[in-house]
Amino acid sequence: MNADRVVPVAYAMHASPKRYALLIGAGISVAAGLPTASDVSGNMILAVARGRGEKVERGEKNEVCLAWFEETFGEPATFQRLMKELGISEGNRKDGLKKFISRTDENGDPIPGAPTAAHRAVVRLVKSGTVSLVITTNFDTLMEEALKAEFVPYEVITEESDVRQMSVFPDRCRVLKVNGDFERGTLRITPEDLKHYPPAMEDYLKRIFGEYGLVVCGWSGEFDTHLIQILCAEEILRRYPVFWCRRNGGSVPREVCRALMPNGIVIDDADDFFTVLETVVERFSRFEPRTTLTAAAAVRKVKDALRQTKPELVLPDLINEETDRVLAFLADESRYQADVIDSKGFYTATLTGIEGAAAPLAAMVATVAQYDDGSFADLVSNTIERLINVSPVTPEISEIQNKGQKTVSDYIERLLRLRYYPALLVIYASGIAAVHTRHFNTLEAIVRKPMISRYNVLLREKVPYYEYVNVWDVIGLCHEWTVDLAHKRFGEETRYRDYPYLAIHEFVKILIPNQYAFFEALDIFEYIFGLAYLAGIKGDLDEGTLLHSSVPGPLRSRNVYLCRRYAGLDSTQPFLSLPAHVVNYLADFRKRTQESRFFGGLFGTFEEANRKYAKGFGIEAPDVGAYRVMVRTIRGPDP
Repeated sequence: MNADRVVPVAYAMHASPKRYALLIGAGISVAAGLPTASDVSGNMILAVARGRGEKVERGEKNEVCLAWFEETFGEPATFQRLMKELGISEGNRKDGLKKFISRTDENGDPIPGAPTAAHRAVVRLVKSGTVSLVITTNFDTLMEEALKAEFVPYEVITEESDVRQMSVFPDRCRVLKVNGDFERGTLRITPEDLKHYPPAMEDYLKRIFGEYGLVVCGWSGEFDTHLIQILCAEEILRRYPVFWCRRNGGSVPREVCRALMPNGIVIDDADDFFTVLETVVERFSRFEPRTTLTAAAAVRKVKDALRQTKPELVLPDLINEETDRVLAFLADESRYQADVIDSKGFYTATLTGIEGAAAPLAAMVATVAQYDDGSFADLVSNTIERLINVSPVTPEISEIQNKGQKTVSDYIERLLRLRYYPALLVIYASGIAAVHTRHFNTLEAIVRKPMISRYNVLLREKVPYYEYVNVWDVIGLCHEWTVDLAHKRFGEETRYRDYPYLAIHEFVKILIPNQYAFFEALDIFEYIFGLAYLAGIKGDLDEGTLLHSSVPGPLRSRNVYLCRRYAGLDSTQPFLSLPAHVVNYLADFRKRTQESRFFGGLFGTFEEANRKYAKGFGIEAPDVGAYRVMVRTIRGPDP
């Protein structure tokens, strides 16, 4: 099939994801060898005739056998009446209908059908977020089987469904079976059945046709007379156009042409159409990416999701899709290819580019941490785990200028460490929000649950991420390149070490507008982050160990930096002391966390790490059970 034919519909679906519903009919299941509704009704009538010892012809479009049934029984054939005449009840429904609905072998035994290439392509469109609603006149289960095979959650809606299920909100995949489901309820297979729908179904269809564009494939509309009437109803105010596939020689119903003026697409078959459609939509997604969300818009999206009756059906898709986008950004090899670069300029451009791509995701996860304490803990930890296990993309650079004393391998290594920057932003943004709202279950999911995969000799194992993903090891080693960036972006008085923190506050200030409150929560979070690291260090620390050696990256907090800086300016100052807001926060920590899963519910582990930190730095351990205050205060950055 010529791909140019599907460009208009592919672009429309790409530009308005989940706003086009698919309306599919028997043509999509042809390759599976399943009979049409007309075939089924004809076969059932012929079986009734045989049971009465009569031989009846089918006739074109079942005209002869339908006329025989009405003449014999005094009423038009309907599914329910055919079931009755054949002795099929709800109890033996599946077995009774199999021989009419399934293909059969030479012995007359049913042969199960398998999803076609069209079904599988539709599922991929659902997984990509392009489609969320599939309307089908088919009563087979091939669409559902294809969705199950790819582990895609879905909901089947029939006329027997509760009206509360009949939503037009694109929050999940819905399969609307307008003519019924083989496994339950009424089937609409005869002309008499197809003359009407229950009021609730009719209303639902009208709402769908008003809110969604349509892509029609494998459906002629010839037998579904009332569905055509609903589709063409004058009172429907339509927001999106209709695309109608027709096979060579086929046509669009006249009333549809008059009412809808659909965009016609000539196709060879449904398999070919949906396969090509999926390819072209994917192409648009790759070369015309959607504009990245602003952090404020990302926060609003998560808040809207949390307000839903069932946020668990909406929020994971939002977070996972944004995570996919960030990982795709990091995997784009073209961002790391250049002939000649300036070391500082290329590094800062890469840093800010990654920051811009990750900011919406960090804002989203921070919003979850701000408003939820445990319901979505797994979603938070899984998101972080995906980010910390990102694969490296080795830069391909011919010449690096102005790299100073750094070797090429050292420079490349520092670029490679930036792949952890999105994880760092998400960890800090959400961790600060969780500290600010005292959501300790979520804090546990942020700090201790995610694991990074590393090789231990020849074996791959999961280990805590602190030594790899911390501010110092990700960007702190390149402070000489971030000084100018910090000054340019936040002012000449900005301390370069505050750059990542100020960047994070920019996209979470809608959650924590008070910058001083933000920096207080930051200091508390970094202290807890350091304790989580120390909890995994076997054995005790000697007194003052951390005073006489290089401080590990996970412990190089903003507070440690400022204390070291002040101690250098004033020799009377101790090397390290904890600010009052950290001590006050910890004062009744045992009581506040006792109902949570914080530190795995083992508060003794937290206390031991707290003592270990104090001993290593030669300070008094803050009390985590009784309230007391230290007088030292460390200010945030000047406003």
